[in-house]
Amino acid sequence: MELSEWPGEGAVHVPACRVAAHALLKAFQEDRFIFGYSGHFSDDLTGRLLDLSDSITTAMSGQPAHRRRLAFLLVEAYQNIIRHRAGMPAHIEQGEGRSFFFCRANPSGHDLVAINGVCKGRVGAIAAQLDAVRGLDHAELKELSMRMLQLPSVGRGAGVGFIEMTRRSGNDLGHMLRGLGPEHALFALAVRSGDTHPHEKVLREAAILHGTVVMNDILLFHAGHVPTSFSSVIASMLRNDVEPPGDPGRATRREALYSTWAEVLHGVCADARSVCVLARTPGGMVMVQGVEVCHEETQSIMQALSIAASGMPDTGRDAGGPVLTVHGHGERRVLLIAERC
Repeated sequence: MELSEWPGEGAVHVPACRVAAHALLKAFQEDRFIFGYSGHFSDDLTGRLLDLSDSITTAMSGQPAHRRRLAFLLVEAYQNIIRHRAGMPAHIEQGEGRSFFFCRANPSGHDLVAINGVCKGRVGAIAAQLDAVRGLDHAELKELSMRMLQLPSVGRGAGVGFIEMTRRSGNDLGHMLRGLGPEHALFALAVRSGDTHPHEKVLREAAILHGTVVMNDILLFHAGHVPTSFSSVIASMLRNDVEPPGDPGRATRREALYSTWAEVLHGVCADARSVCVLARTPGGMVMVQGVEVCHEETQSIMQALSIAASGMPDTGRDAGGPVLTVHGHGERRVLLIAERC
């Protein structure tokens, strides 16, 4: 079945989701993997981010100290969005002021980016707090942190968090502030762990991803080498976090669909780079999952996936079923499975 044959308004959005999935694998091929989230932001996601950080460091043979450091940085960067984002009109909050959390991992370390809207009146204070920690060594950061803790909690703002993220990451923080109408600004915070990409590169690429997320209403994505433990955490997020509590049956089916295809893809291409994009469309949510394969393996793996699709039990999926497509040219191809969920 061709995507254009899917009934409903959501069909026209599916090709854009497939393009985004293919582009993620191609653009971040030097990274071990990437993860992006722009769904429902709540404190409940924090625990699953801790599970995610443990999966990341375990897969990369990280030492216990590295695990603790990444766990702290992941949670603190995410909480920066939860604690400090401004309430905005819905069309801004879901548009150019949309909150976005992004993590990328490579052999040299990790990059984290948190993007959210803030009140324009706070821009000066945020810039001053970041300037205050720039260039300080470990002892100076510790002393500054002690001074900040002596202030009333209402006067600390994001300052203590910025200090601790700088101290534990071992790098200065990067940031970007951009106008967002007369009352708000878009704040992007970049945290680097290890000898990774320059802040300018991290922020520039995160800004491009943010635009893609807004344009296609993407709620979650990941790409790269994904261990089984990572997939189980993503499945839990799909059930519990990507949208406000509503239809538990649909959330459970979405989790089952992701888990089933993740297992199938791992079974046919265990060591390959994979991708997932979950997007909201007028006709409902669409999930695209896929895997990168060698040109000579394309037909045999496509056949295996087709057989798996035909024999997959009905988990309550919408009409239309899975659609398999091949993308790319040359030696490396990407097989993608698109399905409503």
